[in-house]
Amino acid sequence: MPFTDDRLIKPYCNDPSAINFNWDFPGRPDNSVCIYPSQIYNGDYLFYDTITDFFGNFKSADSFDLHFNNLDSVYLNISGFCGAKIFTAKANRYLKFNLDTLTGIGQLFCNNQDTITLSGSKKEISDTNFISIKYQVYTDTGIVYHLGTAIKK
Repeated sequence: MPFTDDRLIKPYCNDPSAINFNWDFPGRPDNSVCIYPSQIYNGDYLFYDTITDFFGNFKSADSFDLHFNNLDSVYLNISGFCGAKIFTAKANRYLKFNLDTLTGIGQLFCNNQDTITLSGSKKEISDTNFISIKYQVYTDTGIVYHLGTAIKK
């Protein structure tokens, strides 16, 4: 009687850009089970922002709403920093994202004189509630450093 290995019928993601590429291999390739980098950030968050100086010394704190919306498998839009202004970021399969650099250092911030660079990450794929965010705002008077956690609403 022929032997059938149960592992060969389990679906696995065969797309190298997906976070779960080749998880559960060997099996049956099925890209409908793929989890893409930008998808894990989708949703509304409350961001707890801490402003520091260059040396990491506390200056002030704030909180505000952020919205993340995936555009495709790797690109996502982030809004909430400057009202309706939308920033575009690129996520990778290692649970990290960075703003695309559009003008010299970062993207234009709330006015045409300031720019922002931003990065974020999740600790693990099962973490659906938290995003660690670090960003800098480059102004005509210096750099403002921000660090905080976004918590899903």
